[in-house]
Amino acid sequence: MTVMNALNQLLPLAVGIAVSPLPIVAVVAILLSARGRTAAPAYTGAFALVTLGFVAIGAASGGSASAAAGRTTVMLVLASLLTAGFAVLSVLSWHARPRAGAVPKTPGWLAAVDTITPVRAAGLGLLMAVTNAKNIPLELKGGALIGSAHTQPLIAAAVCVALAVVGSIGLIVPTVLAGTGSARMTRALGHVKVGLITHNAAIMTVLFAILAINEGAHVVQQVAA
Repeated sequence: MTVMNALNQLLPLAVGIAVSPLPIVAVVAILLSARGRTAAPAYTGAFALVTLGFVAIGAASGGSASAAAGRTTVMLVLASLLTAGFAVLSVLSWHARPRAGAVPKTPGWLAAVDTITPVRAAGLGLLMAVTNAKNIPLELKGGALIGSAHTQPLIAAAVCVALAVVGSIGLIVPTVLAGTGSARMTRALGHVKVGLITHNAAIMTVLFAILAINEGAHVVQQVAA
């Protein structure tokens, strides 16, 4: 696989990783807490590091494959599994949506965020990253694509970091912007938090459907090649 082909396939994976409503809700809630300015960077940093770790694991496995045919088969199987998995998750997410007039259920852990410390925020970031059923397959596949491109180690490492950063951009941007401490930004974060909780099911339904279509297109492309 060429570097350009790998980069073309990495973009939708990075977007899929970045669109994660609950981790974003968590960082917004942390930013609105008493220790938000110190706790949010700890949370975001832990989440990004775990993301990078899974990408690196994928890159190592992709780079260690002994034959191109074997790598192609592995990628085809992985894409097929992701297509089916994301399609199922899309249907489940749609059926789990709040019915008309119903109030969306707010995760219980959000109540404890108001008094969160930087250490606990880092732990929450770690937990969010390692239990994210959507992101981990995308991170591993992204890493495998980077590894299979067989670029120089420094370039491969830089691309892995770039993928982790883009995948965590939804946490990085509000964390950086909230550093201004403006009242306007605080109000905006409050609106974002409510909106993401309210529309979480719809967002995830659409995202899972797009990811299923994207992976399905890769399967068709590889089979037809």
